[in-house]
Amino acid sequence: MKKFYTLFLALTFVVTASYAQKGLSLGVNGAYINTNILNQNTWGNGHEYDYKLTFSFAYGFDIGYNFTDNLGLYTGFGFLNLGQDYTDSYDGSSWERSLLFKYNVIPIMFKYTGSEARVNFVGGVGILYAMMKQADQTWTQDGTAYHEIGETLNSKEEFDIGASDVTDRYTKNDIILNLEVGARIIIIDNLYIDALLNFGYGVKDINEPDYQFINKDGNYDPSHNAFVGFKVGVAYVLFGE
Repeated sequence: MKKFYTLFLALTFVVTASYAQKGLSLGVNGAYINTNILNQNTWGNGHEYDYKLTFSFAYGFDIGYNFTDNLGLYTGFGFLNLGQDYTDSYDGSSWERSLLFKYNVIPIMFKYTGSEARVNFVGGVGILYAMMKQADQTWTQDGTAYHEIGETLNSKEEFDIGASDVTDRYTKNDIILNLEVGARIIIIDNLYIDALLNFGYGVKDINEPDYQFINKDGNYDPSHNAFVGFKVGVAYVLFGE
C-alpha cells in the first residue's frame, strides 16, 4: 500500500507540475556529434580515401523568448567543431588524413514545446550561421607527414597539398540547416534540461573556387558539412507567466 501511494504521488507530480513557459530564458548547451564531409576533396592528389567514423563536440550559450506556452524563438552564440577523418592503403603505404574545422556559430531556431507537464516533447528547426575560425589538416604516409606540391585551379599558384593550415582553401562561412527533437525535463520552477537529438546539414559548398578539383571520375562534386549527435542544454526562465 505504501509503495502504491508513493507511485501515485509521483505520477500526480509528473502530470500536474508546470512552470513558466512564456518569457525570456538564458542557458548553456553542449553536444557530442558525429561529423562528416559529404564529397571529399583531395586537392589533386588523385586518390579518394576511405571514410573513418569521426566524432567531435559543440557548446554554446542560448537566449530565447517564448511568445506562447508552446512556441518560441532562440538564438545565442556557440562553438562548433566539424570535419572528417580518412584512412587508406595504396602504393605499399598506409595513409591517414584528418580535417578539423573550427566554427563560431549563431543559431536562429524556432522551437516548439509540448504541454506543461514535468516531461515535455521539444522540437526545433532553423539554421546555424557558421563562421570559420580555422581549418587544420593532418596527412601522413606511414606515420610521416605527407607533402606534395600542387597548383591552384584559377590563380595557378603552387601550394602544399599536405599543409597543416588549410583555412584559405575553405569558404569563410556556412549556413547549416538544423533540426532538434527530444525531451524537456522540468527540474524546478523555471529551470529545465533539454535532451535532444541534433541534426545538421550545410547547404553551401565549403571549397573555395581555387580548390574545387575534380574527383577520380573526372567530375567536381561540392563538399558539404553534415553532423548528427546528442545535445544537452540547461536553461532558466528569467521571467514569464
